[in-house]
Amino acid sequence: MHHIYTTKAIIIRSIPIGEANKYYFLLTENLGFIRATAQGVRLDKSKLKGHLQDFCFVEISLVKGKDIWRITSVQTIEAGYFIKNTNKLIAIKNVFNLLTRLLHGEEKNEALFASIESFYNFLLKNDLNLENIKNLETITVLRILYHLGYFKKTFELSNFVKNHDASLGLLDIFKKNRQIAILDINDALNETHL
Repeated sequence: MHHIYTTKAIIIRSIPIGEANKYYFLLTENLGFIRATAQGVRLDKSKLKGHLQDFCFVEISLVKGKDIWRITSVQTIEAGYFIKNTNKLIAIKNVFNLLTRLLHGEEKNEALFASIESFYNFLLKNDLNLENIKNLETITVLRILYHLGYFKKTFELSNFVKNHDASLGLLDIFKKNRQIAILDINDALNETHL
């Protein structure tokens, strides 16, 4: 009998496979970055279909197979695919594409998950102008690089990576540091060679 693991997760992206299955890239709270399949999820009768959409924040149950994780059940916490704001969607796609680029193995990283969860929730639940969306995205990229060891905390940027919270006050303070942050991000990404 296989052990069932249940954890919070964000669906980074999915790929259709076969006639009715899908392959998912998940950032999970307890298991790290994993890849999993869901059988028959593209069929109209599938109970999982509505919950397993890209950009959803879910509670998911999985079983570790011989070669891959298999999704057994899922419950939606936040349905990110309902986002109508194009700028918010672009920010989510940029952050999730970076995660897909930088994460390769299954390794639990609670600080990284907390930063992504904070970014996701703040973006979904607040009415933000374009400048604040870009600032939030930039802070989140800094935090990703910091939590993965690609970015060394500098004095100017230390207040933005030391915790996971997001607030309008933080975004306002960040405005004057954004150019420095972008230069540091570009340097860190160049060093990754990815």
